[in-house]
Amino acid sequence: MDNVKSAAGTQARPRNYKRRVRNILIHKPMQREFSLVLIALLIVSSLAIGFVIHNTIHEAVFGGSGFRFGKISPYEILSDVSYLLIMRVACVLFVTLIIIGLFGLFFLHRVAGPVYRFRQTFLKLNKGEVPPPIKLREGDFFEETATEINHYLDKLRTQDKTA
Repeated sequence: MDNVKSAAGTQARPRNYKRRVRNILIHKPMQREFSLVLIALLIVSSLAIGFVIHNTIHEAVFGGSGFRFGKISPYEILSDVSYLLIMRVACVLFVTLIIIGLFGLFFLHRVAGPVYRFRQTFLKLNKGEVPPPIKLREGDFFEETATEINHYLDKLRTQDKTA
């Protein structure tokens, strides 16, 4: 499997497609924005969980939600506190999961839309048509790629007119 045979039957050079540390950031603006927003959402979620834990323990100690230290044993209080903590933390994590999921959906839409338009353009080019220029929405990624493809399409249109 080291060597790949070409269509002519000769041995071709092996393909080296190894990931390298310097190649991790392929599209820096997109990867930077996605990473920073995810980190920010996780920080906000962590702060919310800390707030929930603090308030639950505070309510248990100072009697904010019906906890009493009278005839109730500390084990019962800890049992109630741990149940409340589990439920509240689970709610915070569930809300965070929904927010991250929605963010991911909208973010990836800004990536998938341009890729879809590029594919449609390439399909038309393969059929021998010269498609109209690629137009991207505001905030979409790969504007520089669309500009380069549009330059190429302009060259094809001028070649068709002169031919």
